[in-house]
Amino acid sequence: MLGDCIVAFTRKDLFRYKAMVEAATKKKSSIVYGRLPPEVRAQQARMFNDPTSGSNILVASDAIGMGLNL
Repeated sequence: MLGDCIVAFTRKDLFRYKAMVEAATKKKSSIVYGRLPPEVRAQQARMFNDPTSGSNILVASDAIGMGLNL
């Protein structure tokens, strides 16, 4: 299963886009940004990568380009 990613540059925008996506699609989305604790970031990445989780949309800051393997 393929997924999509929405990139934003403020935490406020990340949570706003996450809420909009979930309201519009009735599906879960994952969120990743730089100040998330490493274990939470890893959990969100696992959820996004797991085809059975129902989360195939990632809302993220540019932190996805800094060592997060998707």
